[in-house]
Amino acid sequence: MASLTVRNNIIYISWYDADFKKQRRKSTKLVNTKANYEAALKKANELQKRLDKKQDQLIRKGYSIKTIREAFDHFKIINGNKHPKTIKDYERFYKKFTEKFPEDQPTSLINKSSTEEWLLSLREMKLSKNSIHGYGKQCNHFLNFLFEYNYTFMFKINRQVKTRAEIKPIIHFSDKDLKTIFEGLKSKNENFQMLIRLLFYTGLRSSDLLSIRIEDIDFENMLITYYSPKRKIFRTVPFHHNLLQQLNQQAEIIKQGKLLNYNNVENLGKAVTRFFKEIKISGKGYTARTFRKTFITFCRNKFNMDATIVKELVGHEHTNTTDRYYNSISYDVMKKELEKFKFDY
Repeated sequence: MASLTVRNNIIYISWYDADFKKQRRKSTKLVNTKANYEAALKKANELQKRLDKKQDQLIRKGYSIKTIREAFDHFKIINGNKHPKTIKDYERFYKKFTEKFPEDQPTSLINKSSTEEWLLSLREMKLSKNSIHGYGKQCNHFLNFLFEYNYTFMFKINRQVKTRAEIKPIIHFSDKDLKTIFEGLKSKNENFQMLIRLLFYTGLRSSDLLSIRIEDIDFENMLITYYSPKRKIFRTVPFHHNLLQQLNQQAEIIKQGKLLNYNNVENLGKAVTRFFKEIKISGKGYTARTFRKTFITFCRNKFNMDATIVKELVGHEHTNTTDRYYNSISYDVMKKELEKFKFDY
């Protein structure tokens, strides 16, 4: 969309040049006064009409003949190896997106003006800031895909229109609530007890825990191997000595196969939430993920454990070059550091 900007009190016209695939800007050589601004706006509108006419001609020549549904199906194929939760996020976004952009219409319908209108409409939804940002984030992924495959002309979303994430306070369990949690386990079955202890003593993601099989546990060396759906790699980490007894008991009962009897992360999360209600600690923002936050917070603040080793224990990707490409952390070093985590529930 051709628009006006003012620099050094001179009015400029900005537009996207589809031929060179970049934003262009040209001075009108007019000083920024009310009359000049109106004259420049008229020029910008005339330019946009010429650009729209050119776009229509290209579309008729076959530049974009796909419907939004076809483009989205292609998008899902390209991203088919993503985590199932991410795929659900794509579907949730698409359902909302097609409320404004009918899926049987051509992708050329998606332009700067219409997309910004859709993003602005998200602000009216009665959702948290981060939930709204989820729609905006997936919209950005889809737009980049459309631009890459020439499904529509490239444009830039105004930064004031873009959704933004909200950084919330980090919630972790208090010592009192942890005591309540572990005392409440006495009435639960072995599967749920194993889940809570794994969440607390490993700090691993729920999706990581669901991939653990009995065959993946090395009891002699106290190591667990699991597949991380988020990072798409197999990882091996030591486990806390407080888990050894119950892991042995579960291995005797189950013999082989999955350690935890939950079909998916959603069911696991619901089980944990129900448990919090039973022991009357709900309403504090606690979820299954709070165990991971508590483990990391305690490791770093209560027990002063090495940050690099904590990242390795919980499966966080290293961000600095030294740790990412040169520092090979042994299991013995991780075991030694894990011994500092002295909670005996």
